[in-house]
Amino acid sequence: MRIEPGYVEIFAAMLRENGHDPARFPLPRVGPITESAFRGMAEALVSQTRDPEIALKLGSRMHLGTHGLLGHAILSSRTLRQAASLMIQYSPLQGTKGRIQLSFAGGNAVLTFEPPFEVAGAPHFLVELFFAGVLAALRQLIGPLPESCRLELAYPAAMPAEAYRKYLGVEVSFNHPVNRFVGPNDRVDMPLSAANIPMAEMYRRQCERLLRDMNAENGIAGELRRMILAAHGRFPGMVEAARRLNMSERTLRRRLASEGMSYRGIVDDVRAYLAREYLRDTPLGIADVASLLGFDDVANFRRAFRKRYGCSPSAYRSALPRNGTADSPSTEQTLTQSHMLQHR
Repeated sequence: MRIEPGYVEIFAAMLRENGHDPARFPLPRVGPITESAFRGMAEALVSQTRDPEIALKLGSRMHLGTHGLLGHAILSSRTLRQAASLMIQYSPLQGTKGRIQLSFAGGNAVLTFEPPFEVAGAPHFLVELFFAGVLAALRQLIGPLPESCRLELAYPAAMPAEAYRKYLGVEVSFNHPVNRFVGPNDRVDMPLSAANIPMAEMYRRQCERLLRDMNAENGIAGELRRMILAAHGRFPGMVEAARRLNMSERTLRRRLASEGMSYRGIVDDVRAYLAREYLRDTPLGIADVASLLGFDDVANFRRAFRKRYGCSPSAYRSALPRNGTADSPSTEQTLTQSHMLQHR
């Protein structure tokens, strides 16, 4: 499983609202985490809060940005079908033994979820967290859901119907063979808002490549690269990055130094990678690319690009094949190569 910074922030907010100090609670570390560690954290949260609605509250607060690169890739999807395929492939809640499946029957799209494990004290924690998060994401993508949408759960109701309706916003029924969300399939292939954004497809591919390469680089430097890329050009400062990683700035600086890295160098790596992506995969002008990457002066961007790659942005673009694309290494490989070039 993989814990994103946004998950930690929501867990901390839930603890504060229930009168607990998040600093005294074993919040999960950002990055890869074992299923047993996640289960232990969830069980501790349930035990501390004693709130039967806790999973629904957590899931309903998750906007797509909470999910890091996965959320950004979904936001850049052309259709709900494409968004669903990303979730099915990369959702951390699927784990090693769970299953997420999308099927179609009788004019309906059916999303089924089998959790990988049960949480002691709240055996349906993962199911409620998953579907509350899915419904929140759907509303962010398409707005209000059709009235015909419904949720069928494979267990008896543990709370009044009003509680489920409050956080899920759709009709909920119980004691079904499987846990599934059912909605009309007439919108599955309709274009989402991102379909009309010129850079959306490039950014979705970018996120997908990085999601595939999640384990290519470990350590705090890899986590920072993924976080900064997910920020989509809004590069966080070191203090903000440390907070999102649930550590102090001093600790972050020390851990980076132990890996022979610096925060500034990592930001430069990501900026260099994005520059190549924009030049290769979009028709944006050089000045627009410079602005997206946070350069106040296009001349500064040209100098930085030449220093990194040995040629100007215009020369790099001119050398590309006529179709404007080129076979490229994985994102992590590109970032690693950029780092090596920087320190030659």
